[in-house]
Amino acid sequence: MTLVHREAELHRHVKYWIKPDIENRIKNGEIAAHFSSRVTGIDLDTVTLETPQGLKTSANDFVFAMTGYRPDFSFLESLGVRMEGEHRTPVYDADTLESNVPGIYLAGVIVAGARTNEIFIENGRFHGRQIARGIHEKLGTAMTAGGAE
Repeated sequence: MTLVHREAELHRHVKYWIKPDIENRIKNGEIAAHFSSRVTGIDLDTVTLETPQGLKTSANDFVFAMTGYRPDFSFLESLGVRMEGEHRTPVYDADTLESNVPGIYLAGVIVAGARTNEIFIENGRFHGRQIARGIHEKLGTAMTAGGAE
């Protein structure tokens, strides 16, 4: 197994329970690692890397392109969702996840703005339930207020 990473080291926001395992496997030689490097070509059974030591070709069976994630703040802002602070955290109701724009709900890592390392499957998997409950309560209130049941 080979890891190719553009940066000089793993990011400090790699999940805290995964990072030491990866670092130890690199140290023990179980994972070959190329830091400050990038993939420049993928062929049927090789990968070409640009490394600080120059171009290298490595045998390969398959490639996982793990490119990271950056929220599209401009899309949310175009909808009128307000962002606050240096991390551009969207304004939303913590109970329902409805943004400051009625009817626009937020789920997943976007609720943390640029701090995408704070939301994981473990704590983000309940967002759908929160949103569904919020919509149900809103519709239930609207139905009752309008006289329909």
